[in-house]
Amino acid sequence: MKFIKKTISVLVMFGLVMMLAACGAGDSKNGKNTLVVSVDSSNKAYAEFVNSVKGKFEKENNVTVKVVKKPMFDQLTTLTLDGPAGKAPDVMLAPYDRVGALGQQGQLLAVDKSMLSFLNEKGQRQVQVGKKYYGVPLTIEALVMFYNKDLVKKKPTTFKDLEALAKDKQFAFKTESGKNTGFLAKWTDFYFGYGLYAGYGGYVFGKNNTDPKDIGLNNEGSVEAVTYAVNWFKNVWPKGMQDVKSAGNFVTDQFVKGKAGAVIDGPWQAATYKKSKINYGVAKIPTLPNGNEYKPFAGGKAWVASAYTKNPGIAKNGYLMLLMQKIHMNFIKKLARFRLILRLRIKLINQMTSYHKPL
Repeated sequence: MKFIKKTISVLVMFGLVMMLAACGAGDSKNGKNTLVVSVDSSNKAYAEFVNSVKGKFEKENNVTVKVVKKPMFDQLTTLTLDGPAGKAPDVMLAPYDRVGALGQQGQLLAVDKSMLSFLNEKGQRQVQVGKKYYGVPLTIEALVMFYNKDLVKKKPTTFKDLEALAKDKQFAFKTESGKNTGFLAKWTDFYFGYGLYAGYGGYVFGKNNTDPKDIGLNNEGSVEAVTYAVNWFKNVWPKGMQDVKSAGNFVTDQFVKGKAGAVIDGPWQAATYKKSKINYGVAKIPTLPNGNEYKPFAGGKAWVASAYTKNPGIAKNGYLMLLMQKIHMNFIKKLARFRLILRLRIKLINQMTSYHKPL
């Protein structure tokens, strides 16, 4: 546990589950309560992980753990109706930017701050609304650079290196003369583009993103960032990169087909790239032309407990699944995206500056 406390900070809470704070949905089997845990069906590793650790928890707490698979956002969307009807799970996953709203709406069970003692104050704030805490952080993730090792022999470390890729004829876009896909980034999406703004001195809100009256997207640095991005859109990238709806698919398609040398994307793309058999490498996003680091947003997920559980007393008293270091590491190994984050955790610390905080 000392190792975990030392290595997990606000930027590196990768793959740790501290608890499953809830109890049964009212059903009982052989006198046991039933704990229903909903996991994101988009990745089978979630279900495999819970199933692999539930046995000891069931025995020690005289409870049956039932694992159900459902798309995370679908589960959260239906909570409003399923909860009062007694059909909602007791525990589920939620991205940080949904935790705050669900908590304020009274749909999530508040947890005791002591359950978050393995995190520092900034880490705890990911699930905090006012003086209450509505979940236990599971993951945190940010954008990285993927590059094709077969096509790019030396890992790009600066945007000057990326600009050189954009002049490499092997990445020339055949259907549009003068255009190149050596380096691609979905800058039509602010989540992807913010790191560029921040690297040039732009920001969303002032006072460390806490003052909504101070918007820093029109300052001198932001203008410089936009000017730099416009050059890529206008003089380098194919027209498909300007399509707000399909630019992301274009980036992925070019990379998996071996037509792009390097791309900025999230660790969630690791499974797709692995499936495509691309010989790819992962690194922090290169240094910007002004010498500053690319500073992307960061997001992640937390375990949350439904406020509609039919036995909140037991839930609040702490039906915990306290997962030690060995289990925590096994979970990380099962998820390609978390393996990438773990490998880059030190480098990412220097890049991440902002979080999707509960609103």
